[in-house]
Amino acid sequence: MIKIMTCSLALMLGFFCSFVWAEGGAYQIELIVFSQAMPTTEAFEQMSSQIIWPTGLTELSTYKKTEATTLDEGYAAILNDSTYQPVLRVAWVQSDLNVPVHVQSSDGRLNGYLQLQQDPSLQMMVDLELAANPGEAVYRLTEKRPVKLNEVYYLDHPKFGVLVKISLF
Repeated sequence: MIKIMTCSLALMLGFFCSFVWAEGGAYQIELIVFSQAMPTTEAFEQMSSQIIWPTGLTELSTYKKTEATTLDEGYAAILNDSTYQPVLRVAWVQSDLNVPVHVQSSDGRLNGYLQLQQDPSLQMMVDLELAANPGEAVYRLTEKRPVKLNEVYYLDHPKFGVLVKISLF
């Protein structure tokens, strides 16, 4: 009986210790955005940005970029299929949760933010817009979903897609 209680206590302490470590640690966020030339009957009438920008927006450039990425195979698949065109590939380290990060491509076609929240589980909020060309439609992808560490998430829009992976750094 004592042996079972000791094992249970050790498991519980291990769980709480890992939760505290994850909550206080740094996260690596990997993000790949790509346009896709998929046929659709959906009409897009948005001609200008409709993002409601959150307070406390932080520029991506303030975070440490990381070269160690795990989505290399996914990126290679995008490059090898003419249906898809890479728009942005970036990975950064972030320790401060609840801070929205401004995400923008170098050509300015992609603009928006990604935010992680611990409430009580890890949540990801994404609000991104991709402009086809100046003066043409603006495509918006906005989503909030629970996420687990080390899993790849695919966010889909008829005109562009997003791959995201969040892991402890």
